[in-house]
Amino acid sequence: GCIGLLNTITITVNAVPTVASITGANAVCIGSTISLTDATASGVWSSSDNTVATITSGGVVTGIATGSVTITYTVVNVNGCSTAVTSTVTVNAVPVVSPITGTYSVCVGSTTQLNDATGLGTWNTSDNTIATVDGTGLVTGVSAGSVFITYSVTNGSGCTTIDTATVAVNALPVVAPITGALSVCALSTTTLSDATTGGTWSSSDITVTTVNSSGVVTGVAGGTATISYSVTSLQGCNTTVTAI
Repeated sequence: GCIGLLNTITITVNAVPTVASITGANAVCIGSTISLTDATASGVWSSSDNTVATITSGGVVTGIATGSVTITYTVVNVNGCSTAVTSTVTVNAVPVVSPITGTYSVCVGSTTQLNDATGLGTWNTSDNTIATVDGTGLVTGVSAGSVFITYSVTNGSGCTTIDTATVAVNALPVVAPITGALSVCALSTTTLSDATTGGTWSSSDITVTTVNSSGVVTGVAGGTATISYSVTSLQGCNTTVTAI
């Protein structure tokens, strides 16, 4: 008899990590972010296509281009065994919105109409104490300053594009009261004056009184007329004071 030697080897089979499912939204807009989480610690995040969406080490996904990507969360234990869980994220396009058109300045107390060729949007102002805007894009100047007027369009995927226009609200000129005699005989004259320079004189009824550029009022016939003095600023804003 021959004696055979039996050699044995022990193999240890190590368990793979148990990893929780990825939680969080499964869609993101181009240029926006969502946050994904996993209850299992010490994993590594990755994206199947960084040209469509990227992901940070903290699970923040940024949409880059329309499409779908697989987001993977991989956990490796002390024995070198790994488990990967995945989630599919869809990147949706944002609306294409035309530029805001119209006049980007308005006087206090006046209006200017803004427009956008893209329909179904919403108008907003950054400061209602400076300018308001209604649902049609009509801007009303409230006080001097600048505001951002925005037009927001949201598509069926919930993605939003916002166009912005900066509107300047210009102050009205401050005009002193008209001074001088407020009555005159027919065929006689009286001189009115205003401490604010650069204005224009006018009469509401030249069949009753006329007024020249110097404020000299000439009585024409019996009656009452309103004499106005109007000052226009460099921004085109006007203030008119009157005397009867």
